[in-house]
Order: sequence, then C-alpha cells, then structure tokens
Amino acid sequence: MNEIIKQPVWDSLVCLIVDDDKFSRTFTKTALYQIGIKNTKEAGTTKEAIDLLHSFKIDIILLDQQMPEQSGLDLAKEIKSGALEGIQNAPIIMVTVDTKEKTVLDAKGIGIQEYLVKPISPLALKKRIRTAYCNKQA
Repeated sequence: MNEIIKQPVWDSLVCLIVDDDKFSRTFTKTALYQIGIKNTKEAGTTKEAIDLLHSFKIDIILLDQQMPEQSGLDLAKEIKSGALEGIQNAPIIMVTVDTKEKTVLDAKGIGIQEYLVKPISPLALKKRIRTAYCNKQA
C-alpha cells in the first residue's frame, strides 16, 4: 500500500520569519511570495518571535542563527522543549550565514528539520519547506 504524504497548500501556510536584519526579512518574504506563501509574520528579535508564536498559528518558522539578544539555536531549544506551549511541533528551518559544522550539528540535534545558507533562492526555500512540512506530518 502506498502512503500518501500530505503536501503543503502553499497559499494557506503561515510562515514566521525571525531575523534581526530588515533586508534579510524582506528578501525572505519576497522569496516566500514567489513560491506561493503570502501569509507571513516578521520578527526582528527572539522576543518578538515568541510574542507572535503566542498570538498566531504558525506553520513554518524560518529562523536566523545570529540574533542580538538570544541565538536562533537558543530560541529553537526553547520551542522544541515545549517551554512555549503548543508550538513545539512547528517545523523550523535555520536560515543563516553560519556554516560551521558544530552549528549545523547542534541545529539537527535540537530538532531543526532543515538548514539553509544565505543567500537563499526561492527554489531552495520551497524544497526545504516541503521537506520540513512533510516530515512534521509524519
């Protein structure tokens, strides 16, 4: 029997972009729009991200590693630990310039589904979102 893997309905997904750089958030939002994700939320700090996660149903989190107050990895740990009730299963994609092996391994160890190195392309972003979203459904 073949398993049917649920594909994302792109225009119904809500994506949270967490990045302290406004240009990066705008660039990512444009890439998301190009692949059909039009409902986005933006956070310039991890505190703003937590507020948005409490206020909205978020389907995918795009998270920068290098943030001023708290690293992306620390926020991901907080999310995955269940400290922020009800969102620990939200797929997280790390979108960063940090390519150090330790950071990548730490991200995978926390439960971050995908890792994307800036600058991103819409096609690569779509592939990572599809993989993270489908793995979440399993």
